[in-house]
Amino acid sequence: MARSSGRAAEADKIRQLEEKAASKTAAVRRTSIRTVAAIAVVVAGLIAAVIFSPDPPGILYADLGNFHLSSIGETHTPYNSSPPSSGPHFGSIAAWTDHEDPVPAELFVHNLEDGGIVLTHSCAGSCGEVTDGMRATLDGFAGENVMMTAYPDIRDPEGVERLGAVVAWTRVYYFDDWSSDTQKNVRNFIRLFEGIDNHVSTNTGNRN
Repeated sequence: MARSSGRAAEADKIRQLEEKAASKTAAVRRTSIRTVAAIAVVVAGLIAAVIFSPDPPGILYADLGNFHLSSIGETHTPYNSSPPSSGPHFGSIAAWTDHEDPVPAELFVHNLEDGGIVLTHSCAGSCGEVTDGMRATLDGFAGENVMMTAYPDIRDPEGVERLGAVVAWTRVYYFDDWSSDTQKNVRNFIRLFEGIDNHVSTNTGNRN
């Protein structure tokens, strides 16, 4: 009788252990499912962000390299955008300010190489709210690598004359007014591209 009771107790203990193990397995499975589901949600969110995020403002141009000129007047290959957004440039940079006199392209392209943003306008003096808005934007980014200059021949890829353009290395955003959309796009442009180092020290024929 005692032996029978002992066997029953042993069987009951084994059953309890099996139930406990099964419970742990189920808990692990539930945790794994929740983890996989959470990862799937995060991945889906990242994919959606990439698919539905708006393109950066501006037009992307081919990189013309970083060749340094010995003088601003030195003959060089033509730029592929107007205003220029990459290519041959002088060894110095222009001051990060609003320039009263037009800054030569060969000078401000070096500013772009150093991670700068150049606000340009084709006005022969003032374009009212356009230049006022550009100056206010420049003031809003005081202390960062942003400058402003007149540039007499702003043209988009179709050759159409434009009133203004904001330029980074290999990218130009053109505009003809200072609407709320223009202001937002210009500010986003500066936030996205200001401070990016564009030196290419490994390209043959480039001097940095």
